[in-house]
Amino acid sequence: MLSSFPSQSQIIRDDCVFLKPKPRVHNQRLTIQHWQLRDLITCPRSSEEFIYVNQDAVNSYNTRSKVTTALMKDLSFQPTSLTAACGYLAAGGQRSQLMVQQMNSNWFAHTSVGGSINNALCISEHLGGTRLLISNNDETIKVYSLPGLQRLASIQLPTAVNYASVSPDGRKMVAVGDSNQVFLYEISVAAGYQKIGTYTATTDASFSCAWNQSSEKFAVASQDGYVSVWDIRHSEKLCKLGSKQQPQVKGATRCVKFSSSGSIDLLVYSEHVSYVNLVDARTFNERQIVRVAPPGVDEHISGLAISPDSKVCFVGLENSVLEFDVDTITRRSFPYGSLI
Repeated sequence: MLSSFPSQSQIIRDDCVFLKPKPRVHNQRLTIQHWQLRDLITCPRSSEEFIYVNQDAVNSYNTRSKVTTALMKDLSFQPTSLTAACGYLAAGGQRSQLMVQQMNSNWFAHTSVGGSINNALCISEHLGGTRLLISNNDETIKVYSLPGLQRLASIQLPTAVNYASVSPDGRKMVAVGDSNQVFLYEISVAAGYQKIGTYTATTDASFSCAWNQSSEKFAVASQDGYVSVWDIRHSEKLCKLGSKQQPQVKGATRCVKFSSSGSIDLLVYSEHVSYVNLVDARTFNERQIVRVAPPGVDEHISGLAISPDSKVCFVGLENSVLEFDVDTITRRSFPYGSLI
């Protein structure tokens, strides 16, 4: 029962193994344009393909054929945000630039949405169609239709918006920004996007949020090195998970993702440099900490992506992408060492 989890519960075990050791290394360069925005790799279609930002281009890389394909090239900006879902790919820039294209046709649009930095993008099926949500530094979430790219709504928040995520069932949205507040919205045909709750994460701004596959839990990654988790059926925070390097700046949690397969149930979050954390998303009391940089060297993490079948976890670095296999059979109870 959920009531068995105490509010602010802490990790109990750090000796679990969810990712198999010795990742495959793909020599693909990922470029970071903003020191706090680190969600620049995605895996929307297959465990054999990831999509990533490289300077003024967005590329696809096939891990089996080793072929790199330019999906967007010679952009007028270097993307700070990236997403791919529902058959669409979108990239956003520091001066509100937006490039969107349909992945199986020739349709594309290149525009400016106004405001400031497009901090994050979210593509989701809800309200009867495909929607693109743009989290902007001008304290709004702009909602567009796809493929028409008509602005349907502009949701005003009390702070610069760093990330918004719609639940898989299309009924809820969570948003975070340059404060420690977390904003929960209900999505309905009658009322559109209606704020139904405001929560407190930790002490600092947040830069990433995500829903689990059942649309019952959401997680928020904050600058002060914590990930907070809520269950929408309870008002109290379910747990607060720290980073390996917290409270140092390099322990800031930058990107958080849930696996999309319910049988795997993993929560993954990256730190500013060098480490990723994997947590059992059923109990939240078992964790694996994986160092993705060589000993004695810090490497910036540009993003995380879990394949749709939850069998592979990609970790983006600046000069390579690491491909880890998820231990899908015995992922919950290994009795020996973590990769620290």
